[in-house]
Amino acid sequence: MKVPRVGVPPGRDTAVDALRGFSILLVVLGHAIANAENLLVAPAYNLELYVSKFIYSFHMPLFFLISGYVLFGKRVRVRDRALRLLPPFFAWIPVYYLVNRYVHHWPATFLSSLKDNILHPAIGLWFLPTLFLCSLLLIPAAYLERRHSWMGEISLGAIFVAVNFVPFDDLGVMQVKYFFAFFALGYLAHKHRSRLEAFGREKVNTVLAGPSAVFLLLFTLLYYYERIDPYKFPFSLVDLFKTPAAYVIRYSMAILGILLCVGVIRALKQGRGRETLAWFGLVTMDIYVSHFLMLQLTFGSGWLEVLVSFITGVTLPLALSFLLLRQWWVTGAVFLGLKPDRKRKKGRNTLPGP
Repeated sequence: MKVPRVGVPPGRDTAVDALRGFSILLVVLGHAIANAENLLVAPAYNLELYVSKFIYSFHMPLFFLISGYVLFGKRVRVRDRALRLLPPFFAWIPVYYLVNRYVHHWPATFLSSLKDNILHPAIGLWFLPTLFLCSLLLIPAAYLERRHSWMGEISLGAIFVAVNFVPFDDLGVMQVKYFFAFFALGYLAHKHRSRLEAFGREKVNTVLAGPSAVFLLLFTLLYYYERIDPYKFPFSLVDLFKTPAAYVIRYSMAILGILLCVGVIRALKQGRGRETLAWFGLVTMDIYVSHFLMLQLTFGSGWLEVLVSFITGVTLPLALSFLLLRQWWVTGAVFLGLKPDRKRKKGRNTLPGP
C-alpha cells in the first residue's frame, strides 16, 4: 500500500495553510453541532445554537477570503479550476444519494437529487461550484489589473454589484452574491500584503486585538437580542435597501470574525500548533467532500455527541482519502480534484497543496 507523505512541504506560507486548516475544522464542528442538535427547534439561548451561530457568522466567508488570497498573482485557467472543483462535486452526488436513500430512507429519486444539487447547490458540496464561479469572475478583473493596477479594485467592486443585481439565484449564483465580496477581499489583501507588513508584526497584532474583542462582545449582544442570522439565504445587495441594519450586521460580523481568526493564527508562532493546522490546510478537500457522511457515525448526546461527531468527521475522511482515494490517481482526480502527475501515476503518492 502506498502511504502519502504527511507534512508541510518546505517553502509554503504556513500561516495561510494554518488559517485554511483552522477553517475546515470550524466547518466540521459546525456540522457536528447540527448533527447532534436540531437547531430549528432549539431554544433561543441554547449553548449549541450560540456556538453554531458564532461559527456560521464567519467560517465560510473566511474560506472564500483564503481562496481569493491564494489566487492573487496566478493566471486563472478555466480548465484547471473546473478539473479541480467540479469532478468532486458531481462524483459525490451519487454517493450521498445512496447513503441518504438506503441508510436514512429519504424518498427522493436520484434524478431529483441530482437536479437539486445542481440547481440549488445550497445543499451538498455547494462550496465547490460557488468557488468555481467566483474564480471565473476573477478572470476579467485580473486581466484589467494587468493593464492598470488600480483597475483591480474598481473591476472587482463593479463585478460584485453587477452579480448582486442579476435576477437569478440558481446554479450557485445565490451564494456568489454574498461570498464574492470576501473572495475579492482576500485577493486584494494579498495584493496589498507588502503595505500591511510594512506596519510591523507587533503593530498588526495589536490592531487585530481590538476588532477581535469587539467581535466577541458584539456577537454576544446581537445573539441575545436575536439580531444575527448567519443562516439566511438568499442574501444580496438588494437587502441593503430592504433591511440595511441586517445587511451591515451580516457583513460586519463576518469581517470581524475573520480578523479574529487571523489574529489567532498570527498569535501561533512557528511551532507544532501552526504546523499541525497548516497540514490540515493541505487536506481541506479530503475532509470537506466526505465529512458530513462520516460525522454521522457517532454516539452519545449533547456535547459528547458533538465531540464524537467532530472526531469522526475529521479522522474518517482522512482515512478514506489516504487508504483508498489517494491510492490511485483516477480516484484522486475524480473524488478529490487532484491533478494527476507523473509521480502519482508511478505510485509516489505525495501530499500536494491545493
